[in-house]
Amino acid sequence: MRNYLSLLIVSLCLFTNVNAQTTHNTPLKITGKVVDLSTTKPVEMASVVVLNSSDSTVVTGMYTNATGNFSFNNINPGIYVLRITFMGYDKLEKAVKVVEGKNTFAGTLRLNKSGKELNTVEIKAEKPSFSMQIDRQVFDAGDMINAEGGTGTDILKNIPSVDVDIDDNVTLRGKSVTIYVDGKPSPFGDAKTALQMLPAESIDRVEVITNPSAKFEAQGGGGIINIVLKKDKAIGYNVMFNVGAASRGQLNGSANASLRIKRFNFFANYNGRYEDINGSGISNRENLVADSNNTRYFTQKSTNDNRNGNNGGRFGFDYYLDDHNTFTIAQGLNYSFGGNDENIQLSNLDEKLQQLNYGIRTNSSHYNNNNSNTSISYKRTYKKPNQELTAYASFSNNSSVNNSQYISNYYHPVVDTVYRSADQKNRGDNGNKFWNIQSDYTSPFGKKGKLETGVKGTIRNIDNDYLALLYSKDSLQYLPSLNLSNKYNYEEDIYAAYFNIANAIGNLGYQVGARAEQSYLRGYSVTKDSRVDRSFFNIFPSVFLKYNLPKNQHQNLVFNYSTRIDRPNFDQLLPYINNSDPQNIRTGNPDLRSALTHKFEMNFSEWYPRSNNYLSGGLYFARTNDNIDRISTLDTLSGVTTTRPMNLASSENMGANFSYSWKIQKWWKFNFNVNLEYNKITSITINNDNLTYGFNGNMQFRLPLRFSAEVSGHYRSPRLQPQGTFKAMNGMDLGLRKEMLKNNRLVIAVNVSDILNTQQFNSHYVTPTFIQDYDRKRVTRFVRLNVRYRFGKMDPNLFKKKKQQQEDEEEKQEEQPRPNAERGRL
Repeated sequence: MRNYLSLLIVSLCLFTNVNAQTTHNTPLKITGKVVDLSTTKPVEMASVVVLNSSDSTVVTGMYTNATGNFSFNNINPGIYVLRITFMGYDKLEKAVKVVEGKNTFAGTLRLNKSGKELNTVEIKAEKPSFSMQIDRQVFDAGDMINAEGGTGTDILKNIPSVDVDIDDNVTLRGKSVTIYVDGKPSPFGDAKTALQMLPAESIDRVEVITNPSAKFEAQGGGGIINIVLKKDKAIGYNVMFNVGAASRGQLNGSANASLRIKRFNFFANYNGRYEDINGSGISNRENLVADSNNTRYFTQKSTNDNRNGNNGGRFGFDYYLDDHNTFTIAQGLNYSFGGNDENIQLSNLDEKLQQLNYGIRTNSSHYNNNNSNTSISYKRTYKKPNQELTAYASFSNNSSVNNSQYISNYYHPVVDTVYRSADQKNRGDNGNKFWNIQSDYTSPFGKKGKLETGVKGTIRNIDNDYLALLYSKDSLQYLPSLNLSNKYNYEEDIYAAYFNIANAIGNLGYQVGARAEQSYLRGYSVTKDSRVDRSFFNIFPSVFLKYNLPKNQHQNLVFNYSTRIDRPNFDQLLPYINNSDPQNIRTGNPDLRSALTHKFEMNFSEWYPRSNNYLSGGLYFARTNDNIDRISTLDTLSGVTTTRPMNLASSENMGANFSYSWKIQKWWKFNFNVNLEYNKITSITINNDNLTYGFNGNMQFRLPLRFSAEVSGHYRSPRLQPQGTFKAMNGMDLGLRKEMLKNNRLVIAVNVSDILNTQQFNSHYVTPTFIQDYDRKRVTRFVRLNVRYRFGKMDPNLFKKKKQQQEDEEEKQEEQPRPNAERGRL
């Protein structure tokens, strides 16, 4: 840790030197004036914000002076959108183009009065549903009516190439993915927990980075999904309440508030959710080699009831020391709980489909989880645009307790007599501590150049104590099982440094960089007396090229290359045995190696500013060495399958995708995506390949009386897995939204998920010893109602006015004649 801090200090000194030696560009300006439409008088203290036209991200902002004028310095050439707002007026937006070597006058901008109240709170610029940047695709979450009342998981279900399975595990193009929140790893543990804690209404946009640059950590063969939350830092206050319910047994509620007073911006949010969902599963297996019981066919049916809930929140403040320095301190707390009751019926049959024996298994479990996260960050900007220094540190502490019981009875057919039984109780105590420290520096140079560099260190400590107790009929008590129990300690330390250099030669922009990571993985099983001690040093290069076509600056070609790594995580390395399903055992593999992926992509995109349509298409290729995947083997004596993660020799996937956002009418928009992909897995014992394709589409309608509607659907053909395929998936959703009250303060949304009830999760396995079909289903067709109410006021003089009113009242009281004390004497 001390070495890392030394590296951080040295790097910060280096950043300062780089800054001192960088030459300044000739600044470009955007100027203009804001007036009242009817009176033509200047509007003082109107908010003027400069947005990037491609994705509506904020570049800078200011308030107009006493004459209604505004002036932005140090603006880079490009196309921007000016957004002007002021209480009592309708919002105004205007596109402006800044040409190199020439200042831009935006003209006189006339605001139309809308009444005395503020046109508050939910300001949303018109922007494409998705757009392509040099290293990512950006999807507007505000357009996803079908996700209203849901979580971050529901948002991701609407993103092309992203798969969310029945257990809410997320993959991107079939590969593992890292989830970021506002550009940082999620503070609340694993990706599943992080997504469930984010109400869909709090998400502004989703950035899918299939081929991240050297700036991002290299973990995750699929790439990174960055979830950007809505923010409001204008002076004033903003409050939102959200409540919802779903027919499948779900309740949710959230509250968000922010308050900006002078140099302080306070924020807080709360999110609560509870759900009770039923599910079922069926498995049919043919043993190509009969076991000792002469079993040829095996069937298993299960029903389950899953209950989950969480209560959590985050609060903190931003402190603006001056125009260039900002400190942020935040604290997050979360408590989650849940349980599961499962009934399993299994049957062994001979080759004539005659029952040999059958069994009944009942599983019950419950858990609770406490998580806290503390973070502090610092941001410094400079007079030169796009030059900034950031530093960030966070600490997360997670503790969980799991209790479960498995009761099994096996019967002879016809007579229904029990010939074997088992009773097992389990308790798991888990502690997870995570430190994250990083610093990044960005500085432009020359006319179009940019330097990015930074350092990062993460330390994760996990303590797991899993105790399995088996009931003994001899002693009439529960005794520990050394085979099933496991006490395990695990530490993962990763230290990294990176640089990116970007520039342009004519219409060709480029970005080259490299990231160095030193990782240490150490684990010790107290129960098994076994150790894992690994260290890796890797350098991950990345190259990005972007070419703007000379005849149309809205057309561009992007080529990129990067390397990624999949390090085995704690659950994959943990050698304990999970026997909650007695015929399908799962276990970890402490001998796993990291998997390295080389990724190439080429994309074309075009934006049509007049119609606001957007088109993109691309080709991609990835090759992974030592690919980590789950492999199932059959014990031909007991008839039990064991599934564990293993390293395969290699996997390759190549594909093409096409997306189009079409604004058919002002009130009718259509988004469509198609993906075609070829996958191949090769190893000593496994050779498998297939061609898969998928479609995503949605139509959005803006209807009269402030109604909006959305219809979306998706289909994905069978997808490759090492020993077979994941079967095809499809579904269709419908959503309706009604905006009410002045300035759309009240929003009511109703959506129907999986209208045709076709969403299920099926897999087909083919191995030398068995063939198996496994189908799982949960309640996916349901109706969800969500109500959202917002109020607030954004006014730079809000608190000044209150103070002034108090001072005026005090002055009036002082000016009033006071009774003469002398005159009142007798």
